[in-house]
Amino acid sequence: MKITAIEPLVCDGGLRQFGFLKVTTDEGIVGWSEIYDFTAVASLATAIRIIGRECIGYDPFRIEPFVERMWYLARPGTPERIKVLAAIELALWDIKGKALGVPVYELIGGRFRDRIPLYWSHFATYRAVWPEVLGVEPQHTYREWAEGAREVVAAGYKVLKTNLFWEGGPGKPAVLAHYLDGAIDKRTLDEAVTWIGTIRDVVGPDIGIAVDVQFNYRMGGIVALAKAMEPFNLYWLEVENLDPGALLAAREQTTTRFCHGESLFRRDQFRPFFQAHVTDVVMLETLSNGFSETRKIAEMAELYDVMVSPHNWMSPLTTMINAQLCAALSNVEILEIDMDDVPWKMDLLTHPFEIVDGELVVPDRPGWGSDINEDVVRAHPLRPEQLGGFAPGGIGAVR
Repeated sequence: MKITAIEPLVCDGGLRQFGFLKVTTDEGIVGWSEIYDFTAVASLATAIRIIGRECIGYDPFRIEPFVERMWYLARPGTPERIKVLAAIELALWDIKGKALGVPVYELIGGRFRDRIPLYWSHFATYRAVWPEVLGVEPQHTYREWAEGAREVVAAGYKVLKTNLFWEGGPGKPAVLAHYLDGAIDKRTLDEAVTWIGTIRDVVGPDIGIAVDVQFNYRMGGIVALAKAMEPFNLYWLEVENLDPGALLAAREQTTTRFCHGESLFRRDQFRPFFQAHVTDVVMLETLSNGFSETRKIAEMAELYDVMVSPHNWMSPLTTMINAQLCAALSNVEILEIDMDDVPWKMDLLTHPFEIVDGELVVPDRPGWGSDINEDVVRAHPLRPEQLGGFAPGGIGAVR
């Protein structure tokens, strides 16, 4: 079997841009993956068309040699080229699974679990800040947004994750918390206490509440926010930091649980954080690291008694990919999922996944378990400004 074509496809996902990679073989088997860049996916699609020429004629079964060779070539161009490598490599796993007639989890040791616990991500955030994108009726107060948690709990979810935003005023959408170059101010802390406290009042003490602030705050801000959140017993505070020592110092000053890692690449960057035992849960970005490397990072985490939770913010194809990974790992704690989104998102899959009582049923179809519906992708083209002036007709197969 040989690769005959590499074809990236991109579309406007409303809250983000979606990019997909279609890899075709001479035996007619097609592998799919997702391209990870939620604001400039067209640039990565161009890189894939160029770099993908090196893959034409390659045997898609030889995944590890491909990863080693392409990583050697990609090092001068990280992180963009590593995302290109990840997209191509992920498609090879789909091809191999389909060719052998098995789910990808069978290729990495078999199924460890039948269902994967999920947490409802970006709870209220999209509804509060961008209701028009979701096509929902605007709401304007913390209490109105928090009442939506009853729907989350009724659906069987045990954990929800939200972001920090403020009431925008009568008749206005919410405003995301101010970014102050890493500092945190009193208003942000006060609003955070009000918002998370309102959610806790609605869901009670037994539902996990996670808060995601990414790189917004440096160590001092992380400590101040984490301590302000202690009365609410967060499931975790999700923070990003490139200094293991700084994150460890923050962790030692609070009882709030930390989650970290979404922005790190490969084992090289994760290792010092594991060695310092700075985080309770590590978040893995499968679309940036690729399937093989993400699995190795998870196995390294296990050696340091750390649980993992893959980042799962993009299209439902990423959910299918992460489901195959989580099915075969022993130290998976929980998986992210966005249930609030553009109304047509699930139409992207030819075979949608199933959620029962807040848990993802592991798909058992070959490969990832679904292909991408190309008609849906083409029905939502990027706007000219998102393409940087390039015409969408230029996105085609590389032969």
